[in-house]
Amino acid sequence: MKPLLFSGAFFLATVLITAFQSPQTPQQTLNYHKLGDSLSLQAQQSLISNLLGAIEKGGAAHAVDYCNENAVPLTKALSQKHRVEIQRISDKNRNPDNAASLFDKKILDIFAANSLKDTLVQVSKGYVYYKPIKIGMPTCLQCHGKPKQDIEAATLKTIQRKYRFDKATGYAMGQLRGAWKLTFVTKQ
Repeated sequence: MKPLLFSGAFFLATVLITAFQSPQTPQQTLNYHKLGDSLSLQAQQSLISNLLGAIEKGGAAHAVDYCNENAVPLTKALSQKHRVEIQRISDKNRNPDNAASLFDKKILDIFAANSLKDTLVQVSKGYVYYKPIKIGMPTCLQCHGKPKQDIEAATLKTIQRKYRFDKATGYAMGQLRGAWKLTFVTKQ
């Protein structure tokens, strides 16, 4: 195994890769970083605009229902359109499919320490781009804030019904909620 050094915005990590093939050029690496930033922004904007519409239509409890049924299809549609795997990950996930892996948790810890804005990591099959998701507006607290303080009883009941093992509450403004994870496969 050969250790390789990879860099992101403010991040250097040594990753052991067993099936290493020749690296991409610095320009290609920069292009994946820019593409990851652009696509994660599109995904975030799509999700937020749809959730705000759901809140306007029927309140936060309705938005939980909407998110439960539509967040994954929205992300999958964007993934298919751009031929990249787009995920939301968290160590305090609501949807079990969004649970962070051990490596993802290390990235989230660095994000939580505010020592990293975003990063691109080279792996054996290509690149993985990570961008932090923070609680950015008071509306987010209606579903992710403190129960009884920020989250209304009806919304909390819907969360508990839709997400039996929910861990995604108790947040405050500006806290790290998770990250966007985009996987670019460049080698088979």
